[in-house]
Amino acid sequence: MKKAKISVLICIIGGIGMSFGCTPESTNYSSRDIVSQALAAEEGNLSFYGESTTVTKENDTEVERYVIKEWRSKTGKIRAEMQDANGEQTSITVNDGKSLISYQPKQNQAVVMDDPEMLALNQFSPMDQVSVILEQISETHDLTNGKEEKIAGRKTQHIIAEPQKNNQLLGRQELWIDKENWIVLKMKSILGSQTVEAEYDQIDFDADISDNKFSLKLPEDVEIKNMDELASNREVSLAEAREQMGDSFLYVPEDDEWKRSNVELIEMTGELARTEVSMDYTKNDVPIFNLSVFPTPDDDEEIDQFLTSNEKAITIRGMKGTYTNDDTYRELLWDEKGFRYSLLMMDVTFDLEQATQLAEKMEYLP
Repeated sequence: MKKAKISVLICIIGGIGMSFGCTPESTNYSSRDIVSQALAAEEGNLSFYGESTTVTKENDTEVERYVIKEWRSKTGKIRAEMQDANGEQTSITVNDGKSLISYQPKQNQAVVMDDPEMLALNQFSPMDQVSVILEQISETHDLTNGKEEKIAGRKTQHIIAEPQKNNQLLGRQELWIDKENWIVLKMKSILGSQTVEAEYDQIDFDADISDNKFSLKLPEDVEIKNMDELASNREVSLAEAREQMGDSFLYVPEDDEWKRSNVELIEMTGELARTEVSMDYTKNDVPIFNLSVFPTPDDDEEIDQFLTSNEKAITIRGMKGTYTNDDTYRELLWDEKGFRYSLLMMDVTFDLEQATQLAEKMEYLP
């Protein structure tokens, strides 16, 4: 998986449920009015039970399908159960307001988050989950009304958002918004060759949900990890970074122009287990770029196999690579001798030509 590639824009823990408060049903809103109304509405939690299906396609070929069953309370408690295309349960996530537990039955592992500060950041209401997308598309996309449809038996307003230029990170977006509760009942995202479509098959706002639903009893032999243990970051020297990576890797030596301000070792466990070295560089004390190095992912995906509309295949140091250019970030990505390199351009004056020239001058750490 690419380090910075956005492949799914739908929040997993809450399915696709995204609420924006309540307003009387109307058919007189323009598409931009609906987005403005959604962003301006008072935030509030809704209680409901829902089942949604999310399908991911690459070049019209289905590559992933999963179903989420979710329960939400007015107090913000959430339970989400995910099943794969074969109907096998892959995860159960429960947020009772005091802690968040994510359990993977196949691996018999559970991750627990109970740090108050981190928990607050992960207790997004349905409105929070989509507000970022709405705020982005309201500025970067042209909005039009589509055909009004019924989704999960409920009347919706169909909004189509076309990017104003080809390199938008969010690509083409379509949203079907409940005309009573302002919940997104269906969402479709097209990013280059990839299409992600999520839709509620059923949703019940009158469901009687017991508070017991928001508790989770784990097996006695389950392996439990705290979220804090999944990734540890610490400053290191280049020598220690080389030792921890097990081999020499490319880096940018300091000179009169570039100064290295920080070297950090990031050790992740769980599904994304890997060791990564992150190096920050400055020019005249201003952050200019970040270089990250980690082992090439052990999968069959070529680095330039699936490109989104804001990515293009390029050659870097004689290797296959990609260049991502978007309003939010610019990045070079390539694999070389067992490592994947990410060069993130942090200053607007640091362009693609400078970045590729810099990559050519990189040296192996002695």
